[in-house]
Amino acid sequence: MASFTVVFACLSGYFFLTVLANTNNILFNGDYEFIDLTYPFDKNTIYWPDSRSFEFIKKIGAFQSDGSWYASNDFSAGEHGGTHIDAPYHFKVNGKYVADIPLDKLIVPLIILDVSSKVNNDSNFVLYKHHLDYMLNDNFGKPCFLIFKFGWSKFAGDRTKYLGIDKNNTLNFPGLSGEVAEWITSSYKNVVGIGVDTASVDPGSSTDLPVHKATAKAGLFNVENVKLDQPVPEYGCTALILPMKITWGSGAPLRLVAICPKQPPLHF
Repeated sequence: MASFTVVFACLSGYFFLTVLANTNNILFNGDYEFIDLTYPFDKNTIYWPDSRSFEFIKKIGAFQSDGSWYASNDFSAGEHGGTHIDAPYHFKVNGKYVADIPLDKLIVPLIILDVSSKVNNDSNFVLYKHHLDYMLNDNFGKPCFLIFKFGWSKFAGDRTKYLGIDKNNTLNFPGLSGEVAEWITSSYKNVVGIGVDTASVDPGSSTDLPVHKATAKAGLFNVENVKLDQPVPEYGCTALILPMKITWGSGAPLRLVAICPKQPPLHF
């Protein structure tokens, strides 16, 4: 039953896209809800310790002589902070840049794999294949975007806890194993990207970053710091993965949205 559910999730997402393309008012008739999976970008946005944090470097806001209002800001930030995408080029010299990722890989069925009960708030948890045998099957059908839910969004308001910064200034938070990354990239050819609700697809303590390397080698993108602090259906939704289109970008901030039917999909 579990494997059938995963396949149906991919197919149902594509059914939604087909309906969306052929029905002008589908988004306004109340049948679907939009769930924002993106953290705001501001002074509290979590960045990797050696990255430039988000900041306004110039702010203009004033009433003009005719009484009208004018505002314009300049900002500075690293590519890899907050809710963001890792392009394959991040870890593959001839991989695609952010601007080169095609739209048909950025608007796809969404699958959420909730492993939070296995993590149980353990900052040293590493996800291995045996944790997932019951969740995945041999054929996803259409392209899909997978998000692994470690249950870490609840710590997003506390940077030290979220990153697991210890007294030695090292990081500790859950992540995927290289085994899982190799398994997905070799066995599930229709997976276009992997997302996590932590700061990295690799565990915080990882030094060789095998997941980043495996996904980049296979041409997949990663999405990190996914905001999963509200219920999202595990299947049946469509993901809109919309990064800033940075030419030559190894990554970029993005707006991640799940479009989900208000009524659960039918089971057969």
